[in-house]
Amino acid sequence: MRLECTGDALFLALVSMIQVTRPTLLKPADGGFDVDVSPLLHQKDLNEDERLVLRIYGVLSASTDKPKLAIDLTPAEATRLDRALALVQSARSWPPDALALTSTLRERLQH
Repeated sequence: MRLECTGDALFLALVSMIQVTRPTLLKPADGGFDVDVSPLLHQKDLNEDERLVLRIYGVLSASTDKPKLAIDLTPAEATRLDRALALVQSARSWPPDALALTSTLRERLQH
């Protein structure tokens, strides 16, 4: 499936995948956090979730402030991403805009 979305939505997808795959890649920073995927880049054997993290990160890194980004996902990747979003969504209380973004992204992944 081809997932087309905003950079914010894809960043949310990346952070969700990292939170369920390797939370240590999220480093505290001023007012939020930074994403550091360098450990994955230097790792020889990656599992499917780690490969998906790198694919999403690659799309975000290659974007040049485009209003819409796209990534082609296999059905298994779409399921993994939906699962990660669901876990992160249920882990704590979210502001309404973040909740709406997550719900919209999950809905699109399930079609």
